[in-house]
Amino acid sequence: MSHGDIALGLILLGLSAYLLFGGADFGAGLWHLISRRRSEKEIIEHAMGPLWEANHVWLIFVMVMTWTAFPPVFAEVMSTHWVPLSLAALGIVARGSTFVFAKAAPDRGWYAWTFGLSSVLTPYCLGAVAATIATGGSSWLGLAGVYGGVLTTTLCAYLAAVYLIWDALRLGDQTHSLRFRGNALMSGVASGVLALPGAAALGVHSPLILLSAAAGLVSLALLVRRSYLAVRATAALAVVAVLWGAAGMAGFDLDSAVAHDAVLEMVFMALGAGALILVPSMIWLFVLFQRGPGEPSRTA
Repeated sequence: MSHGDIALGLILLGLSAYLLFGGADFGAGLWHLISRRRSEKEIIEHAMGPLWEANHVWLIFVMVMTWTAFPPVFAEVMSTHWVPLSLAALGIVARGSTFVFAKAAPDRGWYAWTFGLSSVLTPYCLGAVAATIATGGSSWLGLAGVYGGVLTTTLCAYLAAVYLIWDALRLGDQTHSLRFRGNALMSGVASGVLALPGAAALGVHSPLILLSAAAGLVSLALLVRRSYLAVRATAALAVVAVLWGAAGMAGFDLDSAVAHDAVLEMVFMALGAGALILVPSMIWLFVLFQRGPGEPSRTA
């Protein structure tokens, strides 16, 4: 296995982490937007609390790895798709700031609307760019881009709904867990309807798409059987398999674009040192905030 292969694997792992954690936060913002119950919004806000904006560290990691390991690829992507990527960045900033502003000024309803709409804008733009790259298209406004944007947004909503079921149950709210279960079933079916025909139409022949379909069907069965903890794993597998299956379609000449081995060796060393700080910190954040409203801190 070459240094370039390792770098590519790390980039895909970073994208997977961002989709599973940051994507779920975006999806939670969508459910927050369409919810009409304050109690339901409070559960969503509490579920996003453990890592919240820290999830964007995975996007930063992917960007740094790409421009370091494959500089020509990074330059091509950023120069070709700077409009949707700028919109995605704007959505990230608007989403984080308006969520905080809405707490300070709850009477200004447009803060909450901006938060929700930004939670849709960012995954849509990122998904549109990813699909355009994977299919070799030239514009994110093309059919493949629109398809990728809608599919990514739907997958994020599905992940969020699945995660929220368990969060609601953990907080002792049976009523809202059933509502999130309904959202998960609805968005899960929508994801399957979009993913499988779309993969066939766009020429995605990776066996990982079949793995995604199988994991998706198992997830729906687990939702029906109310196996809420196990479905978190199968739903995550179904979503990540779509990403990895589509990644194989990108037509970049990575062998000619990869950086020198000496550069990559230094990057890997820096990543190893950084992981010793980042990973425990992320785990600690998650553990620290996994408690219901009003519960005492575990550090007390």
